[in-house]
Amino acid sequence: MGRASEQQIATAITAWFKNHQRDLPWRKTRDPYAIWISEVMLQQTQVKTVLPYYLRFLSELPTVSHLAKASEESVLRLWAGLGYYSRAKNLRKGAQYLIEHFGGEFPKTRDELLQIPGIGPYTAGALLSIAFRLREPLVDGNVERVLSRYFAFKEPLPSSKAHQFFWKKAREWVEASSQPHAFNQGLMEIGSLICTRHSPSCLQCPLRTNCSAHALGIAETLPVKKPKAPMENTHLVKFVFIQRGRLWLHQNPTAQWWSGLWDFPDMRVKNPTHWKRELEAQVGPWNQHTWKELQHQKHTVTRHKLHVIPIRIETKENPPFPGKWLTLKNIHSKPLSALAQKILHEEW
Repeated sequence: MGRASEQQIATAITAWFKNHQRDLPWRKTRDPYAIWISEVMLQQTQVKTVLPYYLRFLSELPTVSHLAKASEESVLRLWAGLGYYSRAKNLRKGAQYLIEHFGGEFPKTRDELLQIPGIGPYTAGALLSIAFRLREPLVDGNVERVLSRYFAFKEPLPSSKAHQFFWKKAREWVEASSQPHAFNQGLMEIGSLICTRHSPSCLQCPLRTNCSAHALGIAETLPVKKPKAPMENTHLVKFVFIQRGRLWLHQNPTAQWWSGLWDFPDMRVKNPTHWKRELEAQVGPWNQHTWKELQHQKHTVTRHKLHVIPIRIETKENPPFPGKWLTLKNIHSKPLSALAQKILHEEW
């Protein structure tokens, strides 16, 4: 099998992208701010999930200056539900850094972009190539998958060897492109739509003629991933305290799940069968006749599989947890954790 040149590869990917790209709002602009927001939102999040968040975020915070001046809580409110909330916090910090150090303008070098909070090698490559049309590489999970299959790269990921290999190849390919913005987006789009994790559509791929994994019939086995640590089951009781139509919530502290978001107080329990005994021992005494067990919830956060038991408790006193009373109207103006949103959706 003869190997295509970098220029042939770049030409094939660019042509494919122009004919098959999805109609997405961030592809209709060269504004680096709008592209930055989209790229950060798309990290570990599906396009269909990102779309309404992206449009709402830009509607309320249309420029770097607007984002820099916004409160952390207002930014988190716009982000609530997307997950990985450090992304939102770093966006705000990054906007403030841009105002302070670059007059609100995005620099056009990789080294300068990497100084900005929340911008790593991938995002820097995306901004430089898509917004500024520079021949700069980017590597995300989709690109890793395409490259590992094209070259039949079998080193388990992640590893420093794999990191160096993928960035080297991505640079060689983009430097051969006459349209780096289309090439880089095309490379990612192939990984997203064609060279998928399971059942890749090799016959539709513009790289299939020279793809080593396709020739060897091993595309579905690549990339090789190191085994992940097993998920840890965690059982939580969530306390939904009610007093005269108000609910008791607190703002999650730093270094806790959903840091900065508003949430119902909770307690971990060791025994999911006899959780009421643990509850009585640790946080009683409440009259159990005022308890109402709500619909149980399941949620995943980092490496934890959460099994959540929400209980509704009518009380005349302030609960023995940090927090404040909020009306439903006030609650919905706050950035809420995903679990709080689920519980509210079920009951209100």
